[in-house]
Amino acid sequence: MSKRCVIMSERKETSEYEHLAAVLECILKTLEEIRSITILANQDKLEQRKRKLLPKGSIKERIYDLCDGTKTAKEIGEVIGKDASYVHSYLSILRREGLIRTIERNGRIVHEQII
Repeated sequence: MSKRCVIMSERKETSEYEHLAAVLECILKTLEEIRSITILANQDKLEQRKRKLLPKGSIKERIYDLCDGTKTAKEIGEVIGKDASYVHSYLSILRREGLIRTIERNGRIVHEQII
């Protein structure tokens, strides 16, 4: 645990909920740092894998490129001229391959690239 995490966890005036929230926040930040280091250390391998999974000019690559964390499946479909169910099938494949994740942001289900 970082020094900040230890300090936060030792504070007596915080409620148990605040304490747990602070610890979880520290864990999340640590995991994000580990993820960044891992991606940086394996960038060449990740790019090779991505090129293999996303053939140049394919509809799969176009959908992946549109997964910027702001668009819903319907919005992606509107851009590429396909319906949401068509896009959902590709999003499912991209998720299984570890290329994207689906998250809720501002009450909307959007898709963002992981690598």
